[in-house]
Amino acid sequence: MRGGNDKIWADVDWVLVGMYFLVVVLGVSNVYSSVYNPEKPGLFNLETEHGKQIMWIGIALFIGVIIMIVDGSLIRKLSFWAYGVLMLLLVLVLFTEPINGAKSWFGIGSFGIQPSEVAKVGVCLALSAHLAENPPPKTPLVPRISITYLLELVAQNWKTVTILAIPSLLVLLQPDAGTFIIFTSFILVLYREGYAGNVLLFLLVAVIIAVITLIVADSSFMLPLLKIKMGGKFGIILALLFIGLAFYLLIRNFVLKRNRGGLYRALIGSIIVSILFVNFVEWGYSTFLDDHQKERIELLLGKTEDPDGKGYNVNRAKAAIGSGGFAGKGYQRATLANASQKHVPMQSTDFIFCTWSEERGFLGSAFLVIFYCILLIKIVSVAERQRSRYTRIFAYCVAGIFFYHFMINVGMGIGLAPVIGIPLPLFSYGGSSVLTFSLLLFILIKLDSERKIVLQ
Repeated sequence: MRGGNDKIWADVDWVLVGMYFLVVVLGVSNVYSSVYNPEKPGLFNLETEHGKQIMWIGIALFIGVIIMIVDGSLIRKLSFWAYGVLMLLLVLVLFTEPINGAKSWFGIGSFGIQPSEVAKVGVCLALSAHLAENPPPKTPLVPRISITYLLELVAQNWKTVTILAIPSLLVLLQPDAGTFIIFTSFILVLYREGYAGNVLLFLLVAVIIAVITLIVADSSFMLPLLKIKMGGKFGIILALLFIGLAFYLLIRNFVLKRNRGGLYRALIGSIIVSILFVNFVEWGYSTFLDDHQKERIELLLGKTEDPDGKGYNVNRAKAAIGSGGFAGKGYQRATLANASQKHVPMQSTDFIFCTWSEERGFLGSAFLVIFYCILLIKIVSVAERQRSRYTRIFAYCVAGIFFYHFMINVGMGIGLAPVIGIPLPLFSYGGSSVLTFSLLLFILIKLDSERKIVLQ
């Protein structure tokens, strides 16, 4: 015995439990308002979205109780088994019939389950188990920036890369670009566990190059002297070469001769990687994204303007949020984000923030944003008080996933992020989503309850 069940229940973080129940109650209340139908007013009617949401919350609570009863060591032992089963489901779902252009769902009557959502739990468990036993290698305070160094980093951590790459590739095959983006949140976990900061810098530069590539992908310009018309991609490559030339001249004229060799190699490697990356971004953009996903990204980047067509969703969402004013219109008094008007598409899922904002205004929106920030801070504080590396890593995985979902979902509503189908954690309608976020929090609460008796 590790102290008995009474001791474990005594060490449960009831503040985190209370925050969970608060957000799910607010979420159900908001879903009920957004899809309210006078002909089906019953809160527990399984023919309605709010009825199904309550059912999934009940299932999640049942599983949560089981998680709290079992020993935390069993969760750690089953980490890779859970990962393997969920990866198998990601493979099997590719053989189903597409729904809305993606093979992402297993249908069970009028209900459905999305494996890519639940797979996040498996990735969190496997990554935590692997990194707990295999800490990242020590890196110098100021690590070198070169293609050789990056390849060495990948080679040293190929198991970590594999754990993250398998689900990422499988969800891209569905295709599900939104879930793929969520998987990039694990970069924050790797950084916390000791990966060099220059890796994040490299990724930041990669994002900037990718955005620029997408902005100028279909554009062209004329070279001023040679009168040669250049496509957008070739223009970026030419710009990279000029930047490389400028850095070469700086190194040659301002760096000691004995230090130039390493910088030259780093410069050449960076230029080669950047050019290859530009081509990869253009190929991936045209290969893995559907037309409607490309349209949403182009709208976000300002390449196209179509307020009544491609940009309809975002414009209607912003109109609903703005119409709430300072204090809102009151519960079930929304005139835009409600079931009868259908002014805002997907108002119970992707744009659930709109219904909340219109009914509760700026004050309610600020409250919800602050609440999620406090929840994130709470999860990070739970992570930092752990003596178990496994639990700390898992907690940071949970924090990263919650942060990405919160940031992107609210960003979609106010026009700062592309519409890629990312739900607001425990708030948006969706059985798979509610089940996934509930499992993540229940597992964290269970592992944290053993923080005083688990040392590994």
